[in-house]
Amino acid sequence: MSENKKYEDFKKLCQTRQYKCTPQRFAVYEAIQGNPTHPSVDQIWNEVQQNIPSITRESVFRILSELAQFNVVCRMDRIVNARFDGFPHNHGHLICDRCGAIEDFELSGNWPVPPEGRGFQVAHMEWRLSGLCARCARELAASGEGRAPAKSPCHAS
Repeated sequence: MSENKKYEDFKKLCQTRQYKCTPQRFAVYEAIQGNPTHPSVDQIWNEVQQNIPSITRESVFRILSELAQFNVVCRMDRIVNARFDGFPHNHGHLICDRCGAIEDFELSGNWPVPPEGRGFQVAHMEWRLSGLCARCARELAASGEGRAPAKSPCHAS
């Protein structure tokens, strides 16, 4: 996407949300939009600081949180550090327990959802699979350590 198109899209987003269109907000939007690496606040902050050295980490976090509120990005909670997804469409994530890498995968077919009648209206659904990425699995196999134990927030000690 061209710079002009990205900026025009951002301006429209700001206008429809009555959101002040600032250089800081656009820089954060530009850093996350379409970014397949699921960057953390710190990674986005470091990138934005290259052009806006005075921007604070707190400002980057606040802007990302606002973008998540507007469904422009998705905040990925329950990961060691908050990460943000620049592709806010329905898809799944493969999360490496060892190195923290996150990879998207497309979902096909019907998603299982709670039966209607409970009064719950689903607004967001996400599939996360955790384990070892191919690189970490190879490294562990080569080192003779085998498979690393799974880290699960449900089984934390």
